[in-house]
Amino acid sequence: MKKMIPPMAVLTLIWWILSFTLNKPFLPGPLEVFVVMVTRFREGVLPPHLGISLVRVLAALVFSFIPALILGILAGRNPLADRLMSPAVYLLFPIPKVALLPIILLFMGLGDGSKIFFVALIVFFQFYLNIRDEAAGISRQYFDSLTTLGGGKLDELRHIVLPALMPRIFSSLRMTLGTAIAVLFLAETFATRTGIGWFIMDAWSRIAYADMYAGILSLSLAGLVLFLILDLFEGRVCRWK
Repeated sequence: MKKMIPPMAVLTLIWWILSFTLNKPFLPGPLEVFVVMVTRFREGVLPPHLGISLVRVLAALVFSFIPALILGILAGRNPLADRLMSPAVYLLFPIPKVALLPIILLFMGLGDGSKIFFVALIVFFQFYLNIRDEAAGISRQYFDSLTTLGGGKLDELRHIVLPALMPRIFSSLRMTLGTAIAVLFLAETFATRTGIGWFIMDAWSRIAYADMYAGILSLSLAGLVLFLILDLFEGRVCRWK
């Protein structure tokens, strides 16, 4: 956390300088925005929207990570499985998923399910490719050594594959968390009245710029907390780093 204070102070200073220099209503100062954000929290306006968005993001990460982990390990350690799955992944991954959002809404409706599925669909490929590549790069010597000690497939998974994957998994979680938040913001601008994305765009449409920046700031701080939690877990799980 201490390492983040200087960059945050610099960004706040740049924000204040721009606000003071431009002197425009569409760019209020950081202090004004912070006061508005605290006020909206006290009024109970921001917490429900922020909470709904965080639940959607975390649900999407869970629903995408579990199948990506299983399929990624399978493809990384089994050449036949990789040959079967890779063509489908390479075909679907480049498709701009934003173009699929209207179709997803048509099939799944306007509720949380469609938004969670949309975000999960996008981050799944990032998870899968990172896990597959890392699993494929594990040296064969480790498996040979474990075999000579009488280890089986479950032992390989527990003592070699998962420990080797952990650093890459946490790196992927950081990357996909940022992607998930950005994508969810887009999804929440479609036919909904809940979520921090809707709150920000609603404030923009009402020309309530302080509210708009308060929503952006609250989302940024929530993302910062999630990243710090990831760092904490990584420090405990990957002690050898």
